[in-house]
Amino acid sequence: MRSAIACGWVRAGMTMALMGARAALVGRDAEQRVLAAALDAAASGTPCALLVHGEAGIGKTRLVTEATAELERQGGLALWGRCLRFGAAESSFQPVGQLLTQWFRRADQEEREKVLHRLPVEALAAIAPILGAATDQGAGRLMPVLATVLERIAERRPTVLIVDDLQWADTTSLDLLSFLVAGFGHGQRLAVLATYRDTDLHEGHRLHGWLADVRRLPGVSELQLERLGLPETEELVASLCGEDGVVSRAAKVFERARGNPYLTELLALAPADDALGAGGLRDALLASWHRLDGPARIVAQLLAVGGRPVDRSVLERLAMAKGLPRETILGCVSQITATGIAVESAGGVWFRHPLIAEVLVSTLSSGELEELHGEYARLWGEATHAPIALRAAHLALHHDGARHDDEAFEWSLRAADAAADLFAWAEECEHLHRACRLWPSVTASRRRSDADRVRLLERASDSAIRAGEYPLALELREEALRLVDKETHWKEAARLYIHLATFQALGDEEKFAWFEPEMMSLTARAPGSPERAIVLAKLAISTIKAGHPRAAARRAAESVRVARHSGSDEALAWALGYRSQLGYGMREGLKDAEEALAHAQASGDRLLLAITVGCLGNCLVSMGYRTLAAERSLAIVREMMATGSVYETVLVLAPLAQFLVDIGRWAEAREVLREGLSRRIQSSRGGDLRRVAADLAARAGDLAAASHHLIRARELAPQRRLVFDFFIPAETRVAIAMGDQVQALSLMAEAMPALRPVDDDSADELLVWAARAAADLAAKPEEQENAIAWLEKIDTLRGEAPPRFVARAPDDLVHPAWARLFEAEAARCRDGGARRPELWADAVAACAAAELPWEQALCSYRLAQSLLYTKGSRAEASSALRDAARIARQLGAAPIVTDVESLAAQSHIPLTEPDTTTPSSEAPPAFARLTSREAEVLRHLVAGRTYAEIAKDLFISEKTVSVHVSNVLRKTGTSSRIEVTDLARRVMPG
Repeated sequence: MRSAIACGWVRAGMTMALMGARAALVGRDAEQRVLAAALDAAASGTPCALLVHGEAGIGKTRLVTEATAELERQGGLALWGRCLRFGAAESSFQPVGQLLTQWFRRADQEEREKVLHRLPVEALAAIAPILGAATDQGAGRLMPVLATVLERIAERRPTVLIVDDLQWADTTSLDLLSFLVAGFGHGQRLAVLATYRDTDLHEGHRLHGWLADVRRLPGVSELQLERLGLPETEELVASLCGEDGVVSRAAKVFERARGNPYLTELLALAPADDALGAGGLRDALLASWHRLDGPARIVAQLLAVGGRPVDRSVLERLAMAKGLPRETILGCVSQITATGIAVESAGGVWFRHPLIAEVLVSTLSSGELEELHGEYARLWGEATHAPIALRAAHLALHHDGARHDDEAFEWSLRAADAAADLFAWAEECEHLHRACRLWPSVTASRRRSDADRVRLLERASDSAIRAGEYPLALELREEALRLVDKETHWKEAARLYIHLATFQALGDEEKFAWFEPEMMSLTARAPGSPERAIVLAKLAISTIKAGHPRAAARRAAESVRVARHSGSDEALAWALGYRSQLGYGMREGLKDAEEALAHAQASGDRLLLAITVGCLGNCLVSMGYRTLAAERSLAIVREMMATGSVYETVLVLAPLAQFLVDIGRWAEAREVLREGLSRRIQSSRGGDLRRVAADLAARAGDLAAASHHLIRARELAPQRRLVFDFFIPAETRVAIAMGDQVQALSLMAEAMPALRPVDDDSADELLVWAARAAADLAAKPEEQENAIAWLEKIDTLRGEAPPRFVARAPDDLVHPAWARLFEAEAARCRDGGARRPELWADAVAACAAAELPWEQALCSYRLAQSLLYTKGSRAEASSALRDAARIARQLGAAPIVTDVESLAAQSHIPLTEPDTTTPSSEAPPAFARLTSREAEVLRHLVAGRTYAEIAKDLFISEKTVSVHVSNVLRKTGTSSRIEVTDLARRVMPG
């Protein structure tokens, strides 16, 4: 009999991974090339994410290990985070804490200071204790802070982040990976490699939705590992056991292993007299465990129940509690590691392959499993030095496994509190959900009354909202509603109905009608109550959606009257906020929205605050105050995100991002979209975000990304809504960008009849895009007649009532700009070309006044085109082309830049302004007053860098950058970054 060691097992500490890498790399030439190409791209400044997946034992980790080892040999940095079977319930950012700890240990003092400069290190220490004393201060913004840390690390050298066994990742870590990928920018030397078992994803697994989202983001690709063939199996067996008898042994191994590399390795290294009969990887793992002696098998089982690396001293205490002599325990650990079942590192003892833990847990009876969980609970109970979040989570988990229901219930609540302190809503939700499940079996003295149970269900439901788990939030609220006696506790029942209606609006279509009779009946008992006011407000908004404006106005007025009588901030916020939507485009509506926002802030209800922010934004935009709408909304959304209230902002993130896109603040739009796209918003709200992202990508010229975003949007929101949705604007704009004008016009013709009666403002904007699509189509002579017909049809559907493009306020400049745009585009459609320079000149001026820079750049290009076509002023055409190029480059609007450069080349017009100034050794007085930091910020602006890029380079916050830019504008007497950079290029030396 050959021993396992004689067959090639190596001892821990002798890099078993190198032997394993050989197994993974046999027959993996194509996969190695994919990995190498991804890492090379990241090293050269093209960030990427690669998802490596396959069955257990297929060699995912080994393949990634070898590829990243080569990167490190070339001076790069590989940081590993391994997800554990219990990690998702254990703590937030579990593998991310490992990444940070590894980096901190490997970095010198200078690098640590540079990377952590002006960041809330105390908050980061909550997930990586090596950084110092932990606090929850700043925890609400952990996501962008962690992203900044990792991006700064990658600035110093090419960096790859590896997250292994992603199927066990905690939700916050998944969100962080999405946040990183959604923020990929040119020049980042960063790669994200994630491995996961694709055979372990049951229906409803959290990874399904995450994968569906992240696959649609730019820079993401996948690598599925397949099984080895017989030739590769022969090569692997020979490499492990020598050439003697390799053909016959390899054939037997292949017959059983069927090309699974890890199973092939186990069978090849098994003692010669072991049967190679039927059975898969789990059986082979069990066989390797059975070859251990009795005490070592027990220690391996103890390790498996722990669910994570276990310190040797802890294993010794557990083994002694099981009756093993102390002197044998050291030998047991050595035997387990020597046979390759487990490895030992600074983090403790853990299995070489995580599947072993699952297999060994299955060898225990339910009684044995409960007993071991009880021992772990006892040890964690004594670990008072451990962070409270980690300790509480483990105590809840192990007490639950031990069926200590009372203790599991209490520690679940404490673990939920600790998770909430870190704004880890997904983990808080998981712990509260466990507490809800345990309630029926908890001692009556601990669980108290049914009212306490209802409050627990409501808290768990609120947590589910914060975690983005909308169906679970509804389920928990419905369970609470079933427990409430509607006769004696009608007010509480009415509240639960109100929350159900609100939560449904967060998910997909609002099904208010389901609850309307019950809500009206319950609140009729107290016609002056806040609950009655809220129900009437909700009824008013559903009535306007149903197309009955007069009835909606009556209900809205009544809701405000009742809310004022009640004096409730909450009721007033609902009543005034929803009434403001009936006064859309009028001063009265704006006044209502402002007052509603103030009451929402006073109420402290974060979800209600987001709803009223959306109402205010709608009112401001309808009156032409798009920039103000963006700034007011952005300030409140950032404040909410700083307190971890991300999912409450779901209703307003997409509109806010669209406002920012429209006014040319694309860097901030990407910041908002990044926050939304990195979260698990599995509803039509997630689809709205995707459609805005598609619109932005199309304007920037990334049509592949635009297409990916739209595909995912359709998956999230397959039911098309023609009103109160982002479907039509995004779909039409992307279709126009892709050259499919007929599809765009068809969509707009379908939407206009439904849109005009309830939102003439959006109907007018749609009309402008219809004229643009028709004009593009008419550029093809054979399509001009068809294009004119399309435009006339959509124009007729819009009609003249109410009057179109009417300014809603004395200083409303947006609607007049739309009028000029429509007139110019309609003329371009009818002319089949660009022959009316005076119309385009008016449109340029109007768009500039309205702060619509993308439209201004496009119109400037059309003006130059028209002037050159009609043999107008060449100087004016040159100026218009330069303006178009300057604005488009600052925006990042690649398609406009391409068109401008092409027209300039054809017309022999230089896009660089001739320098007619006399060189000066001193800066003009306006620039001389700038501080050194303000001058530094200005240089970055001139270089076309975004606020985020400037902040990262100067190690300051984006808010500080904004303050410096404001000072620069004030001191130079300019009104925008475009104006000040243009001035700087013209008058400053160098």
